Amino acid sequence: MTGPLRIGNASGFYGDRFDAVREMLTDGPLDVLTGDYLAELTLLILGRSRLKDPKRGYASTFLRQMEENLHLAHERGVKIVTNAGGLNPAGLADAVRALADRLAVPVRVAHVEGDGLPVPEGYLTANAYLGGAGIAACLRAGA
Repeated sequence: MTGPLRIGNASGFYGDRFDAVREMLTDGPLDVLTGDYLAELTLLILGRSRLKDPKRGYASTFLRQMEENLHLAHERGVKIVTNAGGLNPAGLADAVRALADRLAVPVRVAHVEGDGLPVPEGYLTANAYLGGAGIAACLRAGA
């Protein structure tokens, strides 16, 4: 890329303003839209969700936001980078692929794993911050 990379952020925690994704996609030129969903309280919420259903453990509100905005992001060529996969990044990636298929929006979805640590007795989840190398690799691969 030769010029500035225009990055916008639409979320600071799970439950942040639902309309922020659309606002970021329509308020001006944008190359990448990010969303941070993983405050420590969110990991607790996602851990409890995963206890009820092992297929869960991700921020389900992200799927609702994508249902309303995935076509717009695709039309505008905006890449989306988020940690909404939480405790189940593969599950969210699969759900986004299914959503994109249902909406007939051709997207390439990738996810990064490896932040889950062995969970000590009496704890719900244990995670580590990995940095951006995995995200950069996904973007280089065309996600």
